Amino acid sequence: MARPAAVLLNRTLRITALGMALLLVGSCSSVQFAYGQLDRWMRWQVDDYVDFTPEQKAQLIAALDSFHAWHRQTQLPRYADYLEQLADRVDKDQLQQVELASVEDQVREFWDTASTQLYDLLLPLAAGLSNAQIDELEQNLREKRQESLEKWQKSPEKIQRRRKKQIRKQSERWLGSLSNEQEQLIAAWVAQVEYNPLLRDRQREIWQAQFLDLLRRKPDNYLAKMRDLMQNPEQLWPEDYRRMQEQRHRQARELGKQILASTTGPQRQHLSQTLREYARDFRTLANQ
Repeated sequence: MARPAAVLLNRTLRITALGMALLLVGSCSSVQFAYGQLDRWMRWQVDDYVDFTPEQKAQLIAALDSFHAWHRQTQLPRYADYLEQLADRVDKDQLQQVELASVEDQVREFWDTASTQLYDLLLPLAAGLSNAQIDELEQNLREKRQESLEKWQKSPEKIQRRRKKQIRKQSERWLGSLSNEQEQLIAAWVAQVEYNPLLRDRQREIWQAQFLDLLRRKPDNYLAKMRDLMQNPEQLWPEDYRRMQEQRHRQARELGKQILASTTGPQRQHLSQTLREYARDFRTLANQ
C-alpha cells in the first residue's frame, strides 16, 4: 500500500492542504471543481497500483468519504482564515515583512494535521492487503520508478523547460504578468538548482522497500511504524541526499524572497485579490 497510502497521499494532500492546493488548480472556480472530484481522483490513482476486492473498495470509499467530510468541515475554514490574514498584510503593504519560513511552518502544520487524519483512515486498509496484492504493488512501484527515471535520462532538458514553465505559471497565478527581472530570476533558479534523479530513485527504492517489509512481516506495533515512516521519510535519507534536498529548499526560499521583493503595486493587488478569492472558495466548500 506504499503508493496508495503514502506517495498517493502526498499528492492528494497537495490538493487539500493550503499552499499546494492553490498551486495545483488553475482558477478559483476550479478549486471547487477539483475539490469536489478529490475522492474519485484518489480512487482512480489507487486502482493503478493495486486491484482491490469489492470489500476493500468499499472500505476505501468509506475512508475517503470520512476524510473528505472531516477536512471540508474542520480544515477548509482554517485555510480560509489564514489566506485572509495574508491578504490583509499585503493590503497594508507589509509584504516585505511576510516571513516565508513562517508561512512554510503554517502550511506544514496544516499538512501534518490532514495527513495524520488520512493515514489513520487508510492504514487499516493497507494492513489488509494479501501477499499477492503486496507483490502486485511492489511490481507496479518498481515499474513506475523505472519509467520516471528513464523519462528524466531520456530528456533532462525537456524536463527542465517544463519545470521553468510550471514555476512561471504558478507565479503568474498569484502575481499576474511577470516582469523581465522575475522571468530571469526563475530561469536562473532552474539552471542552478541541483537535481540528481539517481539519488532520488535510490531514496524512493529504500523507502518503498522498508514500507513493503513492514506490510509483509507485520511486526509488533507495525501500523505505528508505517505511519512514522510515511510522516517522516527523512529518517531514511542518506547524507548526500539530505544535503541535496536542503540546498534545494534554501534556493527555493531565496527565489521566493527575490520575487516578493521585486513585486509591483499591480502585482501586490493581484496577489491580495487572488488570496481572498481562494478564501471565499474554501468557505463556500466548507458550507456545502
